[in-house]
Amino acid sequence: MSLAWWNGRALDAGEVRIDPGDAGFLHGDGLFETLRVDAGTAGHVDLHLERLFAGLRRVEIEIPEDRTALAAAVAAVASAAPRPVARLRLTVTRGAGGTPTRLLAAAPYEPPGAGQVRDGVDAILVPDLRIDSRGPLIGLKSLCWQANRLALLRAGRAGAFEAILLNENGRLVEGARSNLLLALDGGLFTPPLDDGCLPGIVRHRLLAAGRITERPLGPEDLARARAVFLTNSLIGVLPVGRLDGHALPRLPPPDP
Repeated sequence: MSLAWWNGRALDAGEVRIDPGDAGFLHGDGLFETLRVDAGTAGHVDLHLERLFAGLRRVEIEIPEDRTALAAAVAAVASAAPRPVARLRLTVTRGAGGTPTRLLAAAPYEPPGAGQVRDGVDAILVPDLRIDSRGPLIGLKSLCWQANRLALLRAGRAGAFEAILLNENGRLVEGARSNLLLALDGGLFTPPLDDGCLPGIVRHRLLAAGRITERPLGPEDLARARAVFLTNSLIGVLPVGRLDGHALPRLPPPDP
């Protein structure tokens, strides 16, 4: 049985019990973070916790743990996580009866294979499940994730790895589970936060290193891109080899 951390204590994952009145279960009222764990060590914990606590302030959920305590819990669960690679999920909900629920649990994760890294993955453009760039949940890792799930279901039915989404103005925003990078004349570009994308951890690191630049992007940029990449904490930087069944050019990915 894998180790979990639930409301301040470590226990076997099978012992976790969620209150039927928990606001996260009933209303999707909460936030989450997904961290990659390699050989028992979680990556970029500080950046994940910084995003989590900023989001909790926005949705007005206050938890008893500070960053130091939560980082220690992450380290404990990560150290017992499946090897060689695991996915660690940190979930915080408004809970029930005024007490927030905090849960850390890990599961095995299989990263993209060598062929996917070399040749790229398939993606589809989903033009009708629009992201509202003015919405109150923009920029949050919210449990209200239904539109993303629907987009991923469509991608799966099409045999694709990812679905690329637009905002209400028809601009490119992100993938259903990843940030988006396009190689165009002049460099590597990613949609700006104002267009509705999540402030992803890999995206943040690439921006901080000066390897990518924010710029509004449209579907026409996909058609002329010299390469398209997806980024998140689990996959790193992964090329797209085919979009809507059409082969895309490829370039070496930026080092995250």
